[in-house]
Amino acid sequence: MKKSLKKMFAMMLAVMMIFSMAACGGGGGTTDEDGEVIFNMATTGGYDTFSFFNTESALVYDWFNMSYDSLIAYDENYNAIPRAASSWEADGNVWTFHLRDDIYFSDGEQLTSADVKWTYEHALDSYMYSTHADGFESIDCPDDFTVVFTCATAKPDMLYQIIPILPEHIWGAVEDVFSYEPTELIGSGPFIYSAERSGSGSTAFVKNENYWGDVPVIDVLVFTEYDNADAMAQALKLGEVDACYTLEKSQLETLQATEGIEAGAYDSYGFEYLGYNMLDELCADKTIRHAIDYCTDKNLAIEMSYGGLAVPAYGPVSNEGFAYTPAEARDLNIDKANEILDEAGYKDTDGDGIREMNGKKISLELLTASDRSSWQSATVNMLITNCQQAGIEIVWVPMDKTAMWDTCYDGNPDWQLTIDGWGGDADPGAVMCIFLDYEVAGYAGVAYQNAEFDAAYDLVSSTADPTQRAAYIEACQEILYEDCPYTFLCFDQSVQAVNSAKWTGYKATSHGLFGNEMVYNYCHIAPAQ
Repeated sequence: MKKSLKKMFAMMLAVMMIFSMAACGGGGGTTDEDGEVIFNMATTGGYDTFSFFNTESALVYDWFNMSYDSLIAYDENYNAIPRAASSWEADGNVWTFHLRDDIYFSDGEQLTSADVKWTYEHALDSYMYSTHADGFESIDCPDDFTVVFTCATAKPDMLYQIIPILPEHIWGAVEDVFSYEPTELIGSGPFIYSAERSGSGSTAFVKNENYWGDVPVIDVLVFTEYDNADAMAQALKLGEVDACYTLEKSQLETLQATEGIEAGAYDSYGFEYLGYNMLDELCADKTIRHAIDYCTDKNLAIEMSYGGLAVPAYGPVSNEGFAYTPAEARDLNIDKANEILDEAGYKDTDGDGIREMNGKKISLELLTASDRSSWQSATVNMLITNCQQAGIEIVWVPMDKTAMWDTCYDGNPDWQLTIDGWGGDADPGAVMCIFLDYEVAGYAGVAYQNAEFDAAYDLVSSTADPTQRAAYIEACQEILYEDCPYTFLCFDQSVQAVNSAKWTGYKATSHGLFGNEMVYNYCHIAPAQ
C-alpha cells in the first residue's frame, strides 16, 4: 500500500547504452533493423528489488501491474472492472470471484485459482500489499477457476485489490520468499521483463504476444534512470526520450510551453508531513505539537517548496470527497502558538529566546533527507523562523536518506522531528492503517498509539456501506488531527509529460498518465501517424 519514497539516481551513460542497444533514432521511432516500436520512459526513480515481498518502490508497483494480472482493474474513474476475474459476487461476508480460463504465465503454465489462493495467503507478509490481503477467515478453490474468500467481517476494500497474482509453481517452491531475489518476472500481464535488454540504469519490458487481453501496440518499453529532472526534461524536448515518469514542479511550465509536448500536474494519493516522535519527552507533549502546527505556514511551503502544485492537508486522505477539513483549523497563527505555550507553563526564563520548563528547553532537531534538501529548504527555514517567534528552537540536520530512515522509525526514542511523505491508493481508507498501534500493526514511524483511533479504524475496515464508511474515515481523521502525531503539510501533485507529436492512443486520468494503478496507456500508446 505504501507507495516508496526512495528515489535513486543513475549515470546519463545508461541512456546512450539503451539507444545504442535499441538502434532507435530518437524516441517514438522504430528500429532500423526489425521495425520494433520502442517507447522510452525517463525516470529519476530507481527500484530496490523485484521481490514481491520486499519491494517498497512505487516504480516496481507499476511494473508488477504490467507484468502480472490482478483480480480486478480500474476504469478511469477508479471503479472496479474485470481483469483476471471475469465476474464476482458478494453474499454477506463471502466473495466469489470467477476467473478467466485463458490466462497463462509467461512460462506457459495456466493461471488458476490455486495461484490466487497462494498469493493472497502470503501477501499478508508483503510490504506493499498486506493491507488489502488482510481480513480473510479462509480462501477456498472449489474448482480451477473459482476463488471464494470468506471474510472475518464485511470487507469494503475487496474491490480495491490491485494485488499481482504470483505463479504458485515458482514462488511455492522457494524455501524463503523473503531472501529470494527474482531475476525474472514470470507473470501473466501484457509485458514481460527482459533481462537481455536491461542494464546499467535501464529496465526493459517486451510485449506479451500471447496476452489474453489488449496486447500492447509498442514492442519494447524501456525505463531509463536520469541524474535529475532537468536532464529528463531536456531529453524529452530533444526527442531523446518519449515521456517522463516523474518530473519536478519547476519543469512544468517550460514543458507546457513546448510545442509537441503534453505535460500536466496530476493528483496523488500521497501526502507530505512533519512527524513528531511520540517517544521523545518534548514531542510527546501535545501542546508543543499543536504550537508547531500553528507555526506552520502551509501556503508558503506549497508556494516555495512545491511550486504551487499542492493543496494544504489536514489529514492523510487525499481521495476526492474524503479530504478532511477541521472545524477549527490550526492555520498559521504564531500568537496562538505563544498563547498555548504560555498556558502550559513554558517560559523563557533566561532570555535566550527559547522556552523551557523544569530546566528543559524546547529545542528540537529536524531530520530531513539530503537529496530533498534543495527544495525542502524553504519549508524548513519557514519552520525555523516561525517557531523561533514562539520560543521553539528548530535545529536542521540533513542526512543521507537511508540514514534518516534508519533513525526515524517506530520505537526509536533517539530522534525528534522529520519531514517525509507517504503514498496511498484508490481505497480512501487504506493509508490510515499506518496510524494503528505501532506495537501491533501500525507503521507511521512516530510510535503512535491511540485506542480510540484503533477502534474507529476497525469500523473503517469492516463497514461495507459507503456512507457509513465515509463517516468513519472522517472520524479517524478528526482523531488524528487532534492528536497531531503529524503536522499534515500538503497533498502534492505529480508532474508527468509525453511527446504528443510522436505518440497517440493514451489518456490521462486524475492521477496522471503513468503510475496511476492502470496499464491502459502502456498497452494503447502508439506512434502518431
